[in-house]
Amino acid sequence: MNKMKKILILGGNHIEKEIVLRAKELGYYTIVTDNHEDWSLSPAKQIADEGWNISWSDIDSLEDECIKRHVDGVLAGFSEFRVEAMIKLCNRLNLPCSLNMHQLDVTRDKIMFKKICRKNHVPTVPEYSLNNVSSFPVIIKPVDRAGLIGINVAYNKTELKKYYQVALSLSPSKQVIIEDFITNGIKFDVYYYVQNGTPYFLGSSDTIMCKGDLGAKILQKCWPFKSKYEDEYHKTVEQSVLSMIKSLGIKNTYVTMSAFYVDGKFYFFETGFRLSGEMSFNYQEANSGMNYIKTMLRYALGEKTDDIYYNIKTYKKKSVVLNYFVIDGIVERIIGVDKLNANPCIYALNIYVQEGDVVNNNTNVFKKGAMITIVTDTETELKETIIWANETFDIISTGQNSMIYEKVSKEEIINYYNQ
Repeated sequence: MNKMKKILILGGNHIEKEIVLRAKELGYYTIVTDNHEDWSLSPAKQIADEGWNISWSDIDSLEDECIKRHVDGVLAGFSEFRVEAMIKLCNRLNLPCSLNMHQLDVTRDKIMFKKICRKNHVPTVPEYSLNNVSSFPVIIKPVDRAGLIGINVAYNKTELKKYYQVALSLSPSKQVIIEDFITNGIKFDVYYYVQNGTPYFLGSSDTIMCKGDLGAKILQKCWPFKSKYEDEYHKTVEQSVLSMIKSLGIKNTYVTMSAFYVDGKFYFFETGFRLSGEMSFNYQEANSGMNYIKTMLRYALGEKTDDIYYNIKTYKKKSVVLNYFVIDGIVERIIGVDKLNANPCIYALNIYVQEGDVVNNNTNVFKKGAMITIVTDTETELKETIIWANETFDIISTGQNSMIYEKVSKEEIINYYNQ
């Protein structure tokens, strides 16, 4: 009888459950590790075959435990810090690893990212020094932090100085980048899987941002797939993006590239070699039956990765991912879950809070309460399902008020698809 291969997954958050589930579908033995002794704080541990109360950053302890438990592979998905730990641990254990430290640094060092973009003729967002900002708004970011950590938007010089110090304090290298905050464009994301050195196109999405009336101006409340600008991307800048990806020597991993689309042009500002929050694998899986998390798992365990991605530009299904961030309060009720689960157009429902949870947002990145992935055959059905889902789902506080920060409105959906 063949030995069941053991995969160690770094991190036990709700979102890491996606990796555990796919690994189990492939017949692997799943181990999840983080430093939470209270497993209610580690949902992925609760569904794994085994859980360790060892921090994913404690490389020495993990190395010893992996050797003792005969772990066959290591995977980290949704965090650059966990990806860094994966690289270090795989190097110690001589296990397959999808990235090296130089490649990871490109995703975290925004100055390095821009240099590589320019070298490969990938257009980027204009930037400024602290003393030469003459027009607002601008976005201020730590050079070497990923996602939304330390990012703020300044609308005047007072905010500029304040948020510069915030970004500086959160930057390990004490470097900050200031760029135009583009308000007249739309955020565009494109996704690839690099297999045996060849990047394969997975899809694209646009972003509908939160209005930010309560202060959080950079939260993404809706991702429509595919992007309205996908065809233009293929015609104008894709070859430069492919050149950039190939120049980094990446062999097998997932890649995202983020840009703003403004007045017919793309301006790229970020890349990531980790699984991304909109879970684009759902869109890909709904269209093709394949899931790139499974390819990543096979690679991490030293198996052949010969999944075929060549037909992805023929995707026909429509999809939208709805984000529901929550404001401060205590969760009393979550409404509509059974109805959502019964609707065949709801491809995935991810709930990140539970009754009794206390929400206390202390940064501009509000806690995510839920995410709904909708997949339909037609645009009309898609719009109808979005409106229905918003009317059906809610998170209610002990004060009997909705805790959802913003829902994408019917008008926003209509305007997006009619433009």
